[in-house]
Amino acid sequence: MKKILLISFIALIAAGCGVSRKINLLEQCRYDIKSADSVYVAGRNITRQIQSGTFDLGSVPELAIGLLRKDIPLRAKINLGIENPGSKPIEINQFDYIISFKGQELVNGTTDRRIDINPAETTVVPIMVRANIYSILSDKSTREEIFSYLRGTENVQKSLISIKIRPSIRVGNKLIKYPGYITIDKELSSSMFK
Repeated sequence: MKKILLISFIALIAAGCGVSRKINLLEQCRYDIKSADSVYVAGRNITRQIQSGTFDLGSVPELAIGLLRKDIPLRAKINLGIENPGSKPIEINQFDYIISFKGQELVNGTTDRRIDINPAETTVVPIMVRANIYSILSDKSTREEIFSYLRGTENVQKSLISIKIRPSIRVGNKLIKYPGYITIDKELSSSMFK
């Protein structure tokens, strides 16, 4: 009986060390917002206008209707880069995310896709965003600031888009969440849009 308890105790400690090691590997990774594409605002694809710096409020009349209805849908794909600088492969089984602009939450969700990151490599993970951005665009100064960035106007105040992610790893049959969120800030600019 004592041998069984001892073996169980050793197995429990080994599993705990494995979780701790995997958590440490996640902390060593570098996270970055690589780009955004397939950007639809109020049902209209505005990616080309953003890329060319010709974004104009008049070219998206659906925005005016959305402001009246208090419903401006945003759909986009944000490409998150995860770099593994270590010498061991990392596996993320899912992650929760929160995307914010100027501290105001746009959307949150979970990506259930398994992500394998080899040593000294970067993996790009697409995050599909769907949100009602009326609350952000209803503020005139914020709206003008965003549109200035989308047009590529210089000398505008810097604004950040933030993604908070909380990766999860699998240990046996159990999914273990990272203790807290990892925050990635990126200055909003038209060069983000591919």
